[in-house]
Parts: sequence; C-alpha cells; structure tokens
Amino acid sequence: MQEFLRGELEKIASRPSLEVWLQTVRDRKDAAGTRVDTDTILRARDADRK
Repeated sequence: MQEFLRGELEKIASRPSLEVWLQTVRDRKDAAGTRVDTDTILRARDADRK
C-alpha cells in the first residue's frame, strides 16, 4: 500500500501546476493559428442528433 501511495504522490508531484498547464495549452492554440467559431462547433455537435 505504501509503495502505491508513494507512486501516486510522485505522479501528482511531477505534473505541472494548473497555471503552467493552461499557458502551455494557450501557447499551442496560438501556434496552431486556427479558430473555430461557436456556431460551427454547435452545428458539428448537433449534426448527428435528429
């Protein structure tokens, strides 16, 4: 049990903070250079709902 808990704590500790993770996501989105508007997203979501 202790080994399991230690492993889980090490995994948690190795993750980036929320702020770092969000900045990474924002940077990747900016680098991709694509934008999808809300209407397009909703139409795609609802396309198979009839």
